[in-house]
Amino acid sequence: MFKNKFIKLLTAAAFAVISISAVNTVSNASTVQASAFHYLRKDHKLVTLGYGEKLPLLIYKNGKHIYANDDPQSTANYTDENDIDTLKTHGWKYINGVKYYKIYNYFNDASVYINTKYFTKKYNDMSYLTVYRVNSKIKALADDMQNTDDGMWYGKGDIILVNNFSLWNHDKYVDTISPMQDGKHNADGWYAPQGSGIGGELTHEDFKNHCSKASANTKYLLNSGEDWYTNASLARGGMYHKGHFYKVYSR
Repeated sequence: MFKNKFIKLLTAAAFAVISISAVNTVSNASTVQASAFHYLRKDHKLVTLGYGEKLPLLIYKNGKHIYANDDPQSTANYTDENDIDTLKTHGWKYINGVKYYKIYNYFNDASVYINTKYFTKKYNDMSYLTVYRVNSKIKALADDMQNTDDGMWYGKGDIILVNNFSLWNHDKYVDTISPMQDGKHNADGWYAPQGSGIGGELTHEDFKNHCSKASANTKYLLNSGEDWYTNASLARGGMYHKGHFYKVYSR
């Protein structure tokens, strides 16, 4: 089963800035000691940081630290793994001695900060994904705990994504996934232009006999071809969106 890191990212609807107005401030909010704000550019223009998955948010409203849904455990206190907009900032400042980027336009009625440590190489590793080409027809086992024999067919020419970080059975199977990006090669003709959640498990023998690593710039397409991975982009820790490369940060 695929580790859920940005496989779903670009299948979501367009990002919308949402309100956090219904959220109450935390009752025990401590005094905030913040340094002066520092712009990253002399012209004060925005800088794109990249995509972020499950990065913790520090949220302030009217000078008070708050939690989304008044709950420190709420998933809304983290960057949404399904958002397809990039994280942008004008600059940074220290809050209680910790350096944070102020994230631009994340909520429309609250300020959002993310610790700058999450935008470092440690959180920018996408080496667990590799793009492969299918060289001959092969049927995958179902991507479930039982690995039943009702998975999808891969046809010659399919471009698939291989997960090198399996949640289970990694010693027995290779996790694969396909966007079926053009509808031409897939044996059963199923075309899912918006999705990338279709795939299955291959035995190591079948994988070796039927698949080979794709070239550096072979595209694994998502979102009707607007977005893609390549082995070159994954090695750089990112992906392409409408022809522009963006890094991906994940915790």
